[in-house]
This record gives sequence, C-alpha cells and structure tokens, in this order.
Amino acid sequence: MSLPPSVVSAPFHVGAKGRVVLPAAVRRAARIAEGDQVVARPEGEGRVVIETVRSIRERVWGAAPDPSGLDSTTEVRAMRAEDNIVSDQAFARRSAADGTEADRTEVESAAVGAALLARLGL
Repeated sequence: MSLPPSVVSAPFHVGAKGRVVLPAAVRRAARIAEGDQVVARPEGEGRVVIETVRSIRERVWGAAPDPSGLDSTTEVRAMRAEDNIVSDQAFARRSAADGTEADRTEVESAAVGAALLARLGL
C-alpha cells in the first residue's frame, strides 16, 4: 500500500489524556477508515508510527517465504516414517539383547533343574 504522490501533513495537538485526532487528509492519504484497528509504536524520540492491523498483517505475510511447492503433510509423514525407522531399529536391538539373555537364562535354568533332579535321584 503506497501513499499518493503528494505527501500530506497536518499539525494537530495531543490532548490532556494523551488523545489525538488524526486530521481527515492524513487519514485519507493513509487509507485509514473509521473503525479500523490501529497500532501505535514509538520509533525514536518524538516519532510515532500509526499503522492499521491490516497493514501489519500484509507486511508480515509479504515477508514470509513463498509456500508454493511446500507440502507440510508430506513433510510430517516423512518425519514420522523416519521416527518409525529409528524406533524399529531400537526395538530390534533391545529384542536381540533380551533374546540372548533370555536364551542364556533358559539354558541356566535347565542346567539348575537337571542338577536338582540328579540330586534327588530322579
């Protein structure tokens, strides 16, 4: 949103409660309509910028990268697939470690059982 070719300025006063009334010519030049939400922010000593919320949104969205060609659903699915692979690999490692230990425990249990039966003469 650009201003008209001629720059408009008009003096006005700050009221007792800090209120100001923007002159009509300034509002028209800035395309600020009655009822528009505006934001005021200081920009150095003695300088205040008044900007509509609509203008801020347009500026922010205009600065954002172009989303064309991006598909967040595809990206999320790819990240989930990657997470699943890592999780499956970790599960396989744990299972292999648990399986070896379980086999060893089973062999030891069988040996202890056989020794007990031998002691009992069975």
